[in-house]
Amino acid sequence: MINGKRLWNDRLYQEARKMRRYLRYMLNDHLLFILLIGIGLGAVAYRHWVQTLPPHFPYPIVAALFFSFMLTFGSLRTLFQEADIVFLLPAETKLGPYIQRAFLLSFLLQAYGLLLIWLAVAPLHQKFSDVSIWRLFLVLLVLKGWNLFISWKGNYFIESLTHRLSALSRFGLNAAFVYFLLADASFFFLLAICALMAGITFYVVQATKRKGWKWERIIEQEAKAVRAFYRIANLFTDVPQWKEEAKRRRWLDFLISMIPYQQKNTFLYLYVRTFLRSGGYFSLYVRLIAIGLLLLYIVPTEYGKIAASLFFLYITGFQLFALIDHHRTNLLIRLYPLPDDVRKQAVCRLLFFLLIVQNSVFSLFLFLLDAGVIWMVSWSAGAVFSYWLLFHYLKRRK
Repeated sequence: MINGKRLWNDRLYQEARKMRRYLRYMLNDHLLFILLIGIGLGAVAYRHWVQTLPPHFPYPIVAALFFSFMLTFGSLRTLFQEADIVFLLPAETKLGPYIQRAFLLSFLLQAYGLLLIWLAVAPLHQKFSDVSIWRLFLVLLVLKGWNLFISWKGNYFIESLTHRLSALSRFGLNAAFVYFLLADASFFFLLAICALMAGITFYVVQATKRKGWKWERIIEQEAKAVRAFYRIANLFTDVPQWKEEAKRRRWLDFLISMIPYQQKNTFLYLYVRTFLRSGGYFSLYVRLIAIGLLLLYIVPTEYGKIAASLFFLYITGFQLFALIDHHRTNLLIRLYPLPDDVRKQAVCRLLFFLLIVQNSVFSLFLFLLDAGVIWMVSWSAGAVFSYWLLFHYLKRRK
C-alpha cells in the first residue's frame, strides 16, 4: 500500500540532497561577493531612481501588471518521475497527503520569490500608495494560493485551450484586484472580483470531481522545472542529468558564415555555433545586456555607471566562460589535429568579441543619455578590463 507521506519525504530528501550538491558550486564565496556588490550598487541606484519619479507615475498600473506575472505563472513541484505514470497511476486516489505536501512546498517557494519582489517594490509603494504594505503582502499571498490551486486543478484537463484561457483569466483577475486595491477603489469592485474567483473555483472543483490526473502533463511540468535548474547549474559544473537542447536561430547564420574557412578557425566555428544554438548562452547574453542597460539608466553618478558597466562585463565573462567545458564529453573533438591551446584561444577570442560588443552597447547607451565624455572612458575601461578578464584571469584560473 502506498504511503503518500513517506513517499513525499523520501522524494524531498533526494531532491534536497541533489540541489545542495550543485548549489555548493553555484554559490561559491567568490561569486557571492560579486553578487553582494552588485545588489548593493543596484539597491542604492534604485532608491535614487525612485526619488526622481514624478508624482503622476502610474504606480497602481505598473504594480498590478508586475505582480500579476508573479501570481499567475507557477505550478506545483510534485517531484514525480517518468516511471510514476506506470507505478503510481493505480494509487492516484491514495496520493492526497503527497499532493498536500507538494502544494505546501510550492507555495512556500513561490511565496519566498514573491517576498523578494515585494521588498523590491516597497520603496515605490511607500511613495505612491497609502495602502498598508503588509496588507498588500497578505493579499498577494492569498492570491498566490488561489492561483496555485486553480493551476493544479488544470492538470485534470488535457486541452491546451483550457490552460491558455485559465492563465489569461487569472492574469486579468489578479491585475484587476491588485490595481483596485492600490488605487483605493470602492470595496464593491474588490467584492465583485472575489465573486468571480469564487465562481471559477466552484466550477473547476465540480468539473474535476469525476476526472483523473493527466499524468503526462504533470510529469512534463516537473521535468521542465528540473531542466531549468540544471540549465543554470550546468554553467558552473558538470551536470550528468542535463539533456542538451539545441535551438536553431536561422537569422543569426550570417555570423557563422563570416568566419574564414581555415584550419585555425575550427574551434572558433564550433564554439560560435554552440553559443548561438545550445545551452541557453545566447539568451543569457541578451538578458545580461538588457539588465545592464536598465541599471545604467538608474545609476545616478558617472563613476557608478562605469562600475555598473564593468560589473556586468565581469558577470557575462564569468558565466559564458562555461563554454570552454561545453564539449568536454564529446570524444570526437579530441580527434581534431589541433593542440588544446587553440581551443582555449578560440573560446577567449569569441568571448572577447562578445564582451566588446556588450561594452560598445553600454557606451552607446551612455552616449545617448548625454552623459558627456563618460561614454569614452567607459568604453576604454571596459575594453582593457575585458582583455584582462579573459586572457589573464579566467584563462589562467581555468
